[in-house]
Amino acid sequence: RLSRVGRAGASQAMLKLVGPSDGAPKPLSAWSGGGRIGHGSAAESAVADYAAGRGGAGSIGPKVLDGVFCFGADFAESLAKANAAKGSDDDRAKVLGMLKAADAYVQVKQFHDAAREVEAAQSLIAQLRFDEGRACAMVVVANIYSRQGKLSTEEQLDEALDLASDAQEKFQKFGSKKCEAAALLALALARHTLKKHEEGNSAAKEAQLLLQGVGDRAAEAEVYHLVADGYLMQGNARRAAKMVSQARSIQVELGDKAKEAACCHRLGEIEVEGLEEQKALATLSVAQDLYKELRDCVGEAAVLNTLKEHYLKKGKLNLAIETLQRVVTLYNHAGETKKEGGALVALTELLIEKEQLTLAERTVQAAMKVCSNIRDGEGVVKATNLTNTIKNALLKREVQKSIGEYGHFANYPLHPVIDFGLNRQIPEAFGEVAKGL
Repeated sequence: RLSRVGRAGASQAMLKLVGPSDGAPKPLSAWSGGGRIGHGSAAESAVADYAAGRGGAGSIGPKVLDGVFCFGADFAESLAKANAAKGSDDDRAKVLGMLKAADAYVQVKQFHDAAREVEAAQSLIAQLRFDEGRACAMVVVANIYSRQGKLSTEEQLDEALDLASDAQEKFQKFGSKKCEAAALLALALARHTLKKHEEGNSAAKEAQLLLQGVGDRAAEAEVYHLVADGYLMQGNARRAAKMVSQARSIQVELGDKAKEAACCHRLGEIEVEGLEEQKALATLSVAQDLYKELRDCVGEAAVLNTLKEHYLKKGKLNLAIETLQRVVTLYNHAGETKKEGGALVALTELLIEKEQLTLAERTVQAAMKVCSNIRDGEGVVKATNLTNTIKNALLKREVQKSIGEYGHFANYPLHPVIDFGLNRQIPEAFGEVAKGL
């Protein structure tokens, strides 16, 4: 079957989910082909090899498969583990590393990179007749279709249902509870996207029970986030907020401050859109304090960006400008140069809107310098356009000032030529014009 995954912009890449025997596109039924990788005692010894990125001689067992999906784990940490596996001499470990990387990219909505990793895994999956790897790829592709928004067609969303459902059945046979839970969550998301919300919640509940069975509380928290997504699709912000609050409670229980901060931020985002403003601002303040405690400047900047957008919607331009100035400072401290340049550009736009042109001129110069240093072409173009906007606005201001100050004699010639016959000639000429009219 030919499947399309959204690339950057409106372009899309082709994901050919091939069967085990050749490179030709196959229907979904072809995914069940190929020899099954067994699960013997040697499979358990492959766990350490996989985690360390070394090739193991044994089969891929359930414990190894359980490590493929991220379940909301830190992106950098997940990518590091994936890259370690990709460096293995064992081709099966390489495949699982590619798919772990793809899952990590999906979580941060980098669908182009996720598609690239899946495509790279496909040929190895076919050569190895690696049914476990094929099932993992099905889950990743289902999540890409469900999460990439308007780039997915109705047919692709239907396919996401089939992929996730088939993968879940395969993982039941393989004995991997966490992979089965990941497939169920992909199924739940696909159902929510197709507005089958009750069925989506049902699949999410099944996933939660599986994760409770293996005692993975951190992964269980991700179930609440997915259910919250479903409620937001229904426009039910209050129920979504309750789900995120449940996820936060788990992170507090686990003592994971970073995840707790992320939960508070998301809860604040939901509350600021559809619930009480003061409650939302208090929640965002808690998130900001947690990020300060963690010395996570990027996380704190993300919270401030949410506040900035809220102030803009409320028409509080001064507060938005003050908040964005703090964002610029945080990105600078974090060494996030590209984000700093983007924040300077955004700050310039607000200052222009506020007609603080002198300050805007200084800000856009800083933005141009930052973007030029890192060769950010898009940022340079934006800064150049803003520079021209400021120049035009300043020129317009000067013209208006001149008209206001000198309007009472601005049209009087500096060295007038006096003709003493004009007092007679002009009325005569005007009379001829009047006759013509």
